[in-house]
Amino acid sequence: MFLKIIKGFLLFIFLVAIALIFLFQLNDFYKKYLISLIEIPKLKIENSERTTFLKIYSKNGNLIFHQYNNFGGLVNLKNDFENFDELYNFFLKTNGKDIYLEQLFKKFYKKYKNKVFGLSYKEFLKEQFYKAFWKKYSYSDFYTIIANNFVFQQSIKGINGYSFYLFGTDFEKLKLKEKTFLILLVLFNNVDAHNNFAYFEKLASLFTDDETPIRFNYPKTFVKYNDYVEGVLKELKEYKLDYKKTNIVVYSNLDETLYKVMKRVVTSSLKKYDGVEGSTVILNYKTKKVLAVLGTINGDYALNRALYAKREVGSVFKPVTYLTAFSYGLRPSFVLEDKSYAFKEGSFIYKPKNFKDFYMGRTNIRNGLIYSLNNLTIKLAETVGLKRVSKMANQLGFENVKPFYAMPLGSIPQTPFTVANAFSAIANYGHRCKMKFINRIEIDDKELDIADEKCQKVVDEKSAYQTIYLMKKVVQYGTARGANLIPGTAGKTGTSNDSKDCWFVGIFPPYVVVQWVGYDNYKTIDEDATGGKVAAPIVAKIEKYSLKKVKRVSFDVPKGVVLRKVVKNEDMLYSDGCGRYYYEMLKLNNLPKRCDRINTVERE
Repeated sequence: MFLKIIKGFLLFIFLVAIALIFLFQLNDFYKKYLISLIEIPKLKIENSERTTFLKIYSKNGNLIFHQYNNFGGLVNLKNDFENFDELYNFFLKTNGKDIYLEQLFKKFYKKYKNKVFGLSYKEFLKEQFYKAFWKKYSYSDFYTIIANNFVFQQSIKGINGYSFYLFGTDFEKLKLKEKTFLILLVLFNNVDAHNNFAYFEKLASLFTDDETPIRFNYPKTFVKYNDYVEGVLKELKEYKLDYKKTNIVVYSNLDETLYKVMKRVVTSSLKKYDGVEGSTVILNYKTKKVLAVLGTINGDYALNRALYAKREVGSVFKPVTYLTAFSYGLRPSFVLEDKSYAFKEGSFIYKPKNFKDFYMGRTNIRNGLIYSLNNLTIKLAETVGLKRVSKMANQLGFENVKPFYAMPLGSIPQTPFTVANAFSAIANYGHRCKMKFINRIEIDDKELDIADEKCQKVVDEKSAYQTIYLMKKVVQYGTARGANLIPGTAGKTGTSNDSKDCWFVGIFPPYVVVQWVGYDNYKTIDEDATGGKVAAPIVAKIEKYSLKKVKRVSFDVPKGVVLRKVVKNEDMLYSDGCGRYYYEMLKLNNLPKRCDRINTVERE
């Protein structure tokens, strides 16, 4: 009996042993199976960002604008941070876990969790996954990928880009403590250096044994000549360049010396008007270049008055009416009555006044431009057609000009730059050309092909020259006399109601210069302020600098235009005995009849 019991017990032990061996073998087999499931992902850097910039140079070759448009670039921690393994172990002691490695395991485990039985096997699988992972990747290799793919605040991708954003330089050029600080941000998955800054700075100090405070050095935008640069940036948008992916270098047409002279002249000329603003535009209409733009004399760059401040242009607009008349066959010698008119516009009666209530009576229309006669100018616009005048204005480059009776007197807000562009078309004898801030552009050291836009002919050259000829008389003995402009200069004054705006446009080959003066709050500049007294003398000083040693300005006379004697106050060519005369610039194919001596004497 006892022997039977012994035999039974031994059999039981044997069977248990067999079972345990089987279980151990099964466990071992299952673990090998779990290990076989492990897939270490192929990680790669997915960051094509680069640090890019925009630079603008003046015509003189000096840098006038520099701005970073994007922050990027790659790092290699094996080369750029030799202490990484040591920092990684320091991090694990502080934090206790690697969140990026955990994320990779979770992603892997999610795929096979239905094949893992029990928490112990999950931990086993995790341990084996980590071993396999670190066998494939070193600490520095793994975190080189993580650091380059990491997206910081402002959507800045990569630690090198963030280094540039915070410190203004590449990661490799940073001090050890600054590098450590940035890597700790990545290790702790902190996208913003300003969040818990003190904590991460302290950790960086502990690791590097460096107590020097971390100071951010954000890359600043450098800008000189804000008002001109704004024009360059506005024009640059037309090319639709990829600022974030390419380095862009712009060579502008800014003449720094001319700009400085212009600003000094305008500022000194207006110092007696407290708080007044001045804006100037200087174009070389022959080369189609914007040489200088002044948007403020008080350092208020919030509003570039040259490019964006629309003010009533006053009588500066008048040449457009006369140009339109000449293009439709009227001669400068054509006669109208300059008197007080009442113009009906719908139910409204418009009764403009001439300056100081001065009226010339029956006179050649040329005097309406030379002496800036309001009533005669509107009557001429009515005669030739208000719609034709507004159409001509828009074709020249004025913006959104509608036909109404106050239009010929310049009751149309325009910017100084718009006015300058429009008069460059007249100066170019009827050809409207785009005036450019930009001379050439380089994209990643390769020159961009900038097609030179063709000029558009908007009016015949004879009519344009006739207008210029009368503008010369404005300077010689009209509203700009006494401004000290060089003889032969063509110009036109403009003054808005209550002297809130004073304008002058000057044409002296190869330049068009527009000067505006006024207060931002539209108050009166001075009771007797006019374009001739306030704005024209400023242009005269700029002109004398621009045309050194030039004693008389001259214009090329187009073919088919001749100077003829004309009977004063009559649209007739002069003959002996026909009374007083003057010289008029006329189209050879549109000469008036020669005077009838008897009829002329009777009219006088």
